Amino acid sequence: MTNMKKVHIGTLPESINRRNFLKCTAGTALGAAAYTLSPKTASFAARKGTKDYWSPKLSESVSSVDDPTLAWLAQMGCDWVVLGSTDWVDRDNKGYWTETDIELVQERCRKFDLELYSLMIPIAWLMSPMLAKPDRDLWIRNIQRSIIAAGKQGIQMLEWRWSPDFKPHGPGYGYYEKEGRGGASYKAFDYSRDGHLPPYPELGTISREELWDRLLYFCGNVMRTAEEAGVKMSVHPKDPPVKEMRGISRVLTNTDEIEAFLDAVDSPANGFTFCQGTVTEMGVDVIDAIRRIGGRGKIHHVHFRNVRGHVPRYEETFIDEGDVDMLEAMRAYKEVNYTGTLVSDHSPSMTGENARKLGYSFSHGYIVALVQAVNSE
Repeated sequence: MTNMKKVHIGTLPESINRRNFLKCTAGTALGAAAYTLSPKTASFAARKGTKDYWSPKLSESVSSVDDPTLAWLAQMGCDWVVLGSTDWVDRDNKGYWTETDIELVQERCRKFDLELYSLMIPIAWLMSPMLAKPDRDLWIRNIQRSIIAAGKQGIQMLEWRWSPDFKPHGPGYGYYEKEGRGGASYKAFDYSRDGHLPPYPELGTISREELWDRLLYFCGNVMRTAEEAGVKMSVHPKDPPVKEMRGISRVLTNTDEIEAFLDAVDSPANGFTFCQGTVTEMGVDVIDAIRRIGGRGKIHHVHFRNVRGHVPRYEETFIDEGDVDMLEAMRAYKEVNYTGTLVSDHSPSMTGENARKLGYSFSHGYIVALVQAVNSE
């Protein structure tokens, strides 16, 4: 390295005792480190927080806005809140959100200098449209009403699922617990465990064509409302991405079908939650999918997690031990200039108190480091 000063330590004057000597050498080391800061490192430090520094909106998906949860987000350096569980936001069980409902949540977030970025549309509000029940238009109007309220409160995105059989990690759905690294608890899936069980009595069988037609019907007015409200709609792919489960066919189980849906509903409001775990489970080239869908500007939200294996069997691992090169994935998001929200979404449970938050914290630190890494290249 050029212009590096070499420090010579000779015989010390008697007036300098051991304690002062340690202070002097520590100061000299720090001074040398500051003096020899490389131009690249200095440039990185100067760029952080500027327009030249790529900055996706880092957060974590949370289910409540209580003090411990919001303090945790703030302490990790998050600026945004992604609310993934929202049944309680409709305080009066009206079946829609008002501006007041959302404002109360936003006020809670702002007490911790956080901003509410997105809300998940409750699956209960989508059941009638997904099952084509007689009252589906009423529920669609309620969702439109909620979108308008969200837009007026500055909410930038609403996430949603098209999954009438949405039973996350429940029994009879192919999921089971598996011991992972160091005794952590992993969530694993094996289609052969439950995939061929009889249909759920309350749902019956649903064909792919029925589910697809109902999806397009739902989007007809909803996307136009979202455009006018300035709100992005981000649909989560089907997880697990199997073609059929217990008599119910699935849509959005591969990237080709996701792109077909984006073509069929050609609206600037329409986009995709790029759940890396689910896309990995599809058995496709994840990095190529980021470039392809992200290059269209259609990634509205990212679940940055890792998985080992793909359907019909896989396990949700720690972020650093799955099948995807996560540094390469982060490079791809930067390449397509993705600037939306990015969360870890799922994480193994670690032992001890706050087992889930420990896992999420590990993932979040890893994500922050990867963002810094790609900005340093």
